[in-house]
Amino acid sequence: MTSKKSIKKLKNKNQIDLVFKHGKTLKSGLVSMHYVQGKSEIISPLFGVGVPKKNVALAYKRNRIKRQLRAIIQSHKNQILELFPPGLYMVLYKGSPEVDSKLILKDFKGLIDSFKA
Repeated sequence: MTSKKSIKKLKNKNQIDLVFKHGKTLKSGLVSMHYVQGKSEIISPLFGVGVPKKNVALAYKRNRIKRQLRAIIQSHKNQILELFPPGLYMVLYKGSPEVDSKLILKDFKGLIDSFKA
């Protein structure tokens, strides 16, 4: 019997607070990732996506950027599952409201490469 690993959503406020208080940070261009690894009760990576209201004021633009980030995470699902150990990961976009998906993709790939190292 094979266990099918998947990427889960990071929704719990306590876990999100834990990531920001005790986690490590990686940055690549406009995208940064805060993460905590090695929690014993977590069996798969939990990913959250955020766009600060300070950087992108309009909600529909923040939501669009979050959808783009989630789509990029899903498109790189296999690579993420083999590279990232179980833990809590929060991906943040810290750029301008006008953004191209290709730029976010390039920065996210840079984030994955810096996590490998």
